[in-house]
Parts: sequence; structure tokens; C-alpha cells
Amino acid sequence: MRLTRAEAFTARLRHTPDATGWVSTVSLDNHTDAERALPPLGVAVTLAPAWVGWSWSSDTEGFIVCAPAAGTGPCLLVGVRRGFFRAAQSAPVFLAADRRGEGLGAGVAAFHLAHPTGSLRPLGRHVTTLEFSSIATVDAAASQLPAWLPDLLVAPRDEMVLRTPDLGVTPGAGVDLTTVGTDALVTGEPGHRELAVHGVRGVQRLRLSFTPEAGSLVMDLAAERLETRPGGSASSAAAVVAGALAHGLTPEPERALDWLEREDWLGRGDVWGPAISGVIAQETRDPDLLRAACDAVAAADYVPGLAVIGTRLWWGTLRAGLPPFALTDVFDRATDDPLAQLENAVLRNLPEERWGAVASGFVNRLGGGLPGQPVGLSEADAGLAIALLRMVPEHWAVSRAATQASEKAEALLLCDHADRLHPALDGLAWLLMGEIGS
Repeated sequence: MRLTRAEAFTARLRHTPDATGWVSTVSLDNHTDAERALPPLGVAVTLAPAWVGWSWSSDTEGFIVCAPAAGTGPCLLVGVRRGFFRAAQSAPVFLAADRRGEGLGAGVAAFHLAHPTGSLRPLGRHVTTLEFSSIATVDAAASQLPAWLPDLLVAPRDEMVLRTPDLGVTPGAGVDLTTVGTDALVTGEPGHRELAVHGVRGVQRLRLSFTPEAGSLVMDLAAERLETRPGGSASSAAAVVAGALAHGLTPEPERALDWLEREDWLGRGDVWGPAISGVIAQETRDPDLLRAACDAVAAADYVPGLAVIGTRLWWGTLRAGLPPFALTDVFDRATDDPLAQLENAVLRNLPEERWGAVASGFVNRLGGGLPGQPVGLSEADAGLAIALLRMVPEHWAVSRAATQASEKAEALLLCDHADRLHPALDGLAWLLMGEIGS
């Protein structure tokens, strides 16, 4: 047991073994005869190498699941038996690399174990109890979800149905609620929204994610970018403009092309330059620019996603009637980075016997079919992982799980962007550039 005293409070941490693992209990006592504001009480999760994490929290219930970065399991489940549990940072779902203060970094997350703005009555005690146990797979953590919980990810123009006759429901901003009998029909504006559910254990805060229509969102974001200077835009944001142009998702294609042509993207020396230049070359039928984009990829140091861009350029050379880009040379430079391994495996259709475990690890990284959010996963890495999981061959055993996880994570990422939480747009750029044939 650990004991800490500070001013009017005493905090205790107890670890107790049980039949399935162990139990950790955190208690906080107010020793005064006056109500006191709760001091900060929480837990930080730092993933060990070769492990990934996913969490879900609603203030009164929740879990963290830690899973292998390769393979399906077994996994460590940290479930809430009683008390308070809330992710310290719930939006955006994925870490924004270009905005400070919205996450602790890769593989790290923090959770409140007491209400961050709550108080404790005179001589009162607050207790949160966490159970640690082993489960076979990430999806087995669904046993921690309330039985009445609906799908918290709502399709475009759809509604969520809450069948909670014994619970009160209060919509948050941007949410409309209609009662039909004992059912609550919930609709909301695209993006992440909040709903409060009042029950005997207290108030649960549910994050609802109303998925925007992908094409309309891309069109809007590309149009917003065209109102800025190309030279002042992040390369990944320009890649979204290029991707929108390639997919026919811009209402003013000539204006978008003119905007793209006003900057030397290859001169920036990043992975997006060849991708953008390849789109411009295709739109303008410029073989010299296409060759220059290929040369840039051939000369670049390998980073995850380079082979995706190289494959796009390979298709471009075939369509243009040029000698095919030497894509094998790019594959041969792949590193041991898990994203690079997955990229190499799916683009080359390598044997599942060796690489299926890597794909399963990314299903774990994206939380399988669970609601919630990852432990310290950036928006850029999420976008590339989603794009690559969409390419998992259908004959692989992990294909169905890869599709489910990637579709869910893509919807969460689109909701992040509907709320304009990622100005650089890296993850969205990977979703667009991951459509190899366009």
C-alpha cells in the first residue's frame, strides 16, 4: 500500500491479487469538516515497446486494453469496477502532431480517477477500483460495455436509438433528441458530440460520433485550403487538395490545379511532394514532372508511406506510356517500422503466414470493433494504418477484422476533421493517397 498526505486529504493506493489478476484501489479522504475541491487524481498509461492500447470511458464505466503490436493476443484488460474514469483528452480521437497540449505523445495517455472539477463532502471518501486481468483478444473487452449501450458511431444522415427506459438522457450541444415511447432517437451535427445518461451509478458522459459524408468533407476542406497561399500551407494539406482533384471532389478543378502549380512541392523534400507532383503531372499530362516525381521517390530516405506514393507513381507511368517506375527498389529499402512492414506486405501481397500478425497488430492498434480511442496514436499514423488495412488481401484470415477496424477508425478520423481538429490534414491525406488507382 502507498500512502500520501497533502493538506486536508489522504490518498491511498492498494494492490490486491484476486482469481483473475489483481485489483488496484485508489481512495481519497477529506479529513476536514468542510467541503473541498477534489485534488487532481489520475493515472498515466505508458505502453511498453511492442504493445498498443485502446480505451473507452464514460465517467462511471470504462476500460483500457493493452494488446500486442503483432498478433491477436493475449491482452491486458484494465476495467473499472467502481468509481470515476475519464480520458484526460477525449478530442481529438487521434493525436494532432501540429497542435500542442492535446496529448502526452506516442503510446501515452492519461485518465482522471476523480472528477476534475468535482468536490468531496466533509469527512467524505472517494474510491475508484480498477481490475487487471487477461483476455484473449481486443474485442473481448466489449464485456466491459453497458448492456444498453448502442453503437456510438453514427453513419451519415442516420440516427442513434437509445433504449433506456430506466435512465434519463440529456443531449449536449449539436445534438437533437426525440422521444418515441420509451426510446430516445438521437441525431447530431457531423463530428464528435456528447450525451449525458443519468442512472443509479451517476451521470455517464457518452461521446457520440456523427460521421460526415466523406466526399463532402474533403470538398469543403479542399475549398478552405484554396483560400490560403500555397506557400503557407503544410504539404499534407496540399496533398488533400491534390487528392480531392484526383478523386473529382473539387467543384473548381481548374482553380485547384492552378493553386497546386504555384508551388514547387518537390523542392520541399518531403514524402508529399512526389504525391502532389504526380497528380499535377497526370492532370497536365506532363511526363517530365512525372519523371521528376519518380526520381524524388527513388532518391528519398525510406519513411512509412513512401511505397504507397511510389505505387501511385508506378500506376501513373503505366497510364502515361512511360517506362514503369522501379518500385521494387523502394520496397527493398523498407525499414523494421511496423507501418513499413504492413505497407510492404499488403502492397506486395506477401504471404499471410509471415505478415498476418503485423496486420492483426494494427487491428489492435485501431481498437478492433470497440468504441473509444487509441492510447497515443497520431492522426498521421492512423490515416496511413487505415489506408493500409483497407488493402489487406481478402484471402487473409485477418481481412474481415481489418475491414471492421479500418472503417470504424476512418469514421472517427473523419469526425475529428469535421470538427477541424487537425489543421495539417496528414491522416486525411493518407486516406486519399491510399486510393492507389486514382
